[in-house]
Amino acid sequence: MSPRVELEAALAQAQAGWRRANELLDRVQAERAGANEAWAKENAERRRAASDRRKALADRRQADAVRDQANADWDRALAVRREARAVWDKARAALDELERTRRKS
Repeated sequence: MSPRVELEAALAQAQAGWRRANELLDRVQAERAGANEAWAKENAERRRAASDRRKALADRRQADAVRDQANADWDRALAVRREARAVWDKARAALDELERTRRKS
């Protein structure tokens, strides 16, 4: 295979990876929003149900844990998307360099 075909294939693969990373980020963002809603709901219920403090505290801790996990998942998905974008940028730069050298020849 020629270098151009290899670089175009690498670019296409990088674009596909970036799209998958975006889809993952969107899904994780939706989960994160749900966890934030649950956390807000637990806080609101805790304020209303001051009589049953132990249950409210346990519920709030559970909501905090779910929210923290959702935030961590989102951070990981964002890192994957950034890596995919870096690979795409490298493939695009290599293809552009090949094109420039071809034009100079």
